[in-house]
Amino acid sequence: MSPPSSDTKFEIVHLEKASEEEIDRIVKVLGGAFEGDPFSSIVVGGYTDRPDIVHLQSRQSVAAAAIGGTIHVLKADGEIVGVAIWFKPGQSLNSTEEQRAAGWDEFVRVVPDDLRSWWVDYFIPLMSKSGKEAFGTGKNGEEYPLEAWHLHLFGILPQFQGKGYGKKLVQFAEAEATKDEKSGVMVVETTTDVDVIIYTKLGFEIKKQIAVESSAGNARLWFMMKHLG
Repeated sequence: MSPPSSDTKFEIVHLEKASEEEIDRIVKVLGGAFEGDPFSSIVVGGYTDRPDIVHLQSRQSVAAAAIGGTIHVLKADGEIVGVAIWFKPGQSLNSTEEQRAAGWDEFVRVVPDDLRSWWVDYFIPLMSKSGKEAFGTGKNGEEYPLEAWHLHLFGILPQFQGKGYGKKLVQFAEAEATKDEKSGVMVVETTTDVDVIIYTKLGFEIKKQIAVESSAGNARLWFMMKHLG
């Protein structure tokens, strides 16, 4: 898609029920946004030459969010060019059979054994343990991020980056979260120094930093939180 012009019409939309076509478009946008990102290689075990694995890993998260999450998209002249995928209080990724059947089950079935083991035996337990340590317990007694607006995936096509649209996407969710009596908190995990700076400017604070190891390389991951109101 061409870079925006002065005539480009932008809007941010809450997708109540994402269609299969919209899910596929979001996956394509995320692929463009994260092209060359080292952590994107890590989560597919370095199998970047396997487009089926790369596609399934991204699509399973988007499809699960379409069932039990919250999807906000940035549109330019009606076409999706950015996305923020949230799990608000009471929602979580792949927490139901329906969500898992939308893509996760197939992903863990088709990937090589080493990648399946990395996810199931290492990464998911690591994220769960570290998230509890980083975010603690919410006002209703539940552990974060279950009591927070949890930003799971966020991406904008490169030609639309650096123009303030990412900030507007976060602010769009913030406006919804402020009305949510179940939570006054937003949380995110991120893997780059640049993103840490961006989220810090948006009011997030670092709560914990961990090392993530894999056969495809190692990375740092930050847990960040913002209190609303």
